[in-house]
Amino acid sequence: MRIYDKRIGFIVSYQTLIPHGGIGQFAKSFCELMDEHNIKVDIITDKEPKDNEFVKSLKANIIAPLESLPYTDHSNIFMYGDTFCYERMANFRNAIIQALEHNLYDAFICNTYESVQVASTMGLEDVIQIIAYTHLESQMFKDTKNPFLYNTNVMMRQQLQTDGIYIGTQSMFNKYQFDNAWHLPIPVTERGLLEEHHKPREGVLFVGRWEEGKNPELFIELIEQTKLPAKVMTSPNGVKKFEERLKKIGVPYDVRASIVGQEKVDFITSARVAFNPSTVESYGMAFYEQMMQMPTVALEKQRWTNNFDKNHYFICNKKNMAKVVKDLYDKYPTAKSWYDTGILKEQNWLEDQVFHKWADCFRDFQGKKSTSNTAKICNFGTVQVAEYIQSLNRGIICIDDIRSVLTNKHKFIVIYTDNNTYLTKDPTFIPVEVEESTNLFEGL
Repeated sequence: MRIYDKRIGFIVSYQTLIPHGGIGQFAKSFCELMDEHNIKVDIITDKEPKDNEFVKSLKANIIAPLESLPYTDHSNIFMYGDTFCYERMANFRNAIIQALEHNLYDAFICNTYESVQVASTMGLEDVIQIIAYTHLESQMFKDTKNPFLYNTNVMMRQQLQTDGIYIGTQSMFNKYQFDNAWHLPIPVTERGLLEEHHKPREGVLFVGRWEEGKNPELFIELIEQTKLPAKVMTSPNGVKKFEERLKKIGVPYDVRASIVGQEKVDFITSARVAFNPSTVESYGMAFYEQMMQMPTVALEKQRWTNNFDKNHYFICNKKNMAKVVKDLYDKYPTAKSWYDTGILKEQNWLEDQVFHKWADCFRDFQGKKSTSNTAKICNFGTVQVAEYIQSLNRGIICIDDIRSVLTNKHKFIVIYTDNNTYLTKDPTFIPVEVEESTNLFEGL
């Protein structure tokens, strides 16, 4: 049995718990980083995710509502312009309540934009740190291209100004868009990318879905002009589209979908140059990871590239992109030729700062403390939180039941295990737990 120092609720939509999406990759790397520093993460989601290898690999419990409202009506009503899905918000609320029936949390990290409003208006912001994380460009900037209705974008930005919440974002550039944000970097998704990989390299790498904002058509045009081998990491739906287009060009190509772990590291480090023509990004995690291992090219005059050190990447335009890529292809023919620039060493130094930035943010929050001893929880010497909540004999807990416990927890030693939270006044207490199933989908 393992005892943790903190417990964090990572609130995210089940739809994003996939290996070929930025939020899913963030979930993976965040859980791994927290686990390394003895912090337990529970992923709190709107629906039970598909039972796949990626979800099973996450170092976290998965907490979803026992029953979830469907999204069919929302999708039919907002067919061409999207907005807040209130069914999803209700599912998030119910999932948060289900989580709180079993455990206490030091922080909630809101990743899906609908979860920000839900978590920040439950009356918990002074007892649980609420961190709203900016995964969408429209949460920071007005002039963006996205599928959301005008006032939905306005509300996304306004809800970040709600009293009592923390804004977390990926870069200093994003941080400066707010008066009160925290720079909370995304940890590298595969630690192997921080290491040197000396092996033959060839081909131009593209990472992203086949969608307008990722600009895959321009990548295809680049390959057509240069006739260089193509290497693509994309979603399952994008494989056929990339393969059809690349086959017509007649160059060697390798298109992979949803790869993670060592396969992802091996694939990225087999390429010689990366081309990232994205026009819409809130940050660009793939860009960050590509720069560690090879010369990486982006289009000029893109706002999102301000997230990165201009000395670490190269820019081009549509007219000179073929020349820029071919010149880099010839200039850096080996892994060593790129590592000699010192960029990998610098990126390792930056990566070492990631947890410290998160830890500083966690320490900044001080929850409300009750000075009274009239709360029922104060009558206990040692108690498991789930058993205490069950003893209240409610069909569903009242939010004030949770507030009562959280405002008095400073009077106890808080012990977090993989699946439970204990409060005790006995400094010698060590919980004894029966080994539980590792199946994440059996519920808590």
